[in-house]
Amino acid sequence: MMEQVQLLSRNLRRVKQLYNRILLRELAVHGLDAHFEALLALSEQEKHVTQNNLAELLQMDKSRIVSIVYDLGKRHLILIKTNPADRREHYITLSAKGREAIPVIESIIKKVNEMANMGLSDEKLSAFFEVSALMHQNLLHNIAADSQGPSVKR
Repeated sequence: MMEQVQLLSRNLRRVKQLYNRILLRELAVHGLDAHFEALLALSEQEKHVTQNNLAELLQMDKSRIVSIVYDLGKRHLILIKTNPADRREHYITLSAKGREAIPVIESIIKKVNEMANMGLSDEKLSAFFEVSALMHQNLLHNIAADSQGPSVKR
């Protein structure tokens, strides 16, 4: 019998799609959308955040961040202020409305996480996070090795 090759990304993508669908449905009830991650990232920062910083935090393309910042600003969830030392740079902070949304977002994430984690022991959840972190590191190591050229041994 031939061993079946299993594409990990397919399983991960299925879970991600279902998780995000439920999360976005719950957020929509409160007038929130997929940009909630940007709001959470901003809420966790203690220093000035620029669009470039936000792109790094969210691991997104800078042009995508421009669109997100514009949308969040239009909905008064963030404030955008020009850096007085460099007028090309803009600082992004949560507005009062954005700060009010954070506990709602966190509550919804907790609810959806509990839904996803039903029937899983703490040990299994811990193992999942440990395994996924190790896979991430393994793949990052491979990418780093590839960027150093063909002389790197694996």
